[in-house]
Amino acid sequence: MTPASAPIPQARAIAAAAEALVDAVAERAARTPREAAEAAFYPGHPLGSVEAIEAEIIRRRTAETATSDLAA
Repeated sequence: MTPASAPIPQARAIAAAAEALVDAVAERAARTPREAAEAAFYPGHPLGSVEAIEAEIIRRRTAETATSDLAA
């Protein structure tokens, strides 16, 4: 194991960041639209409410599914 102060090779750092991103995307996709909306909401959010965010998530997921169905 390398000490915290030792430099990490760039390729290893990029691979680790990519893996973390893939994991985060998979975790986010596994959430229900309601769970994702609740996680995304903050006071002053441009969509204004958890319900509006949830509707937008559903709209985007439906559009994404339709697009991937066309590509298949």
